[in-house]
Amino acid sequence: MPFRTVLTIPSLLVVALSLASPALAQPLPVDRPAELRNGTCASPGEVVASLANLVITAGDLQGQMGATPVEQSGTVVPFAIADFLAADHAVVVQQSAQESAVPVACGEIGGALNPDGTLAVGMRGMSGSGLSGVAYFT
Repeated sequence: MPFRTVLTIPSLLVVALSLASPALAQPLPVDRPAELRNGTCASPGEVVASLANLVITAGDLQGQMGATPVEQSGTVVPFAIADFLAADHAVVVQQSAQESAVPVACGEIGGALNPDGTLAVGMRGMSGSGLSGVAYFT
């Protein structure tokens, strides 16, 4: 069995959100701050790590025009997945930099690890946002 040094393996965290029923073929610009926090979605604590803002990738649309736009970001954090599972942590996404007190999605970090050691965490909408998605730890 290979030896893994837990404290020195950084994790890549990818967060992706979409509206349950998209209304626009051409999505509006999005720039949502995201953070890893101690605590839960009901009671978020201090910020453990700031994450890259969620955006909708710019560029020419390809494939089916009815495809659901996805807000996404990817951030390497200096923690291992085990660090987040050892105590209560949550991924929190805010409405915007100007409305940082308005959480629009949140997911508590927990669940069964995939066979490859990754973890997928469900993100649920908050504040009536209608957003849902996945935070994926590698």
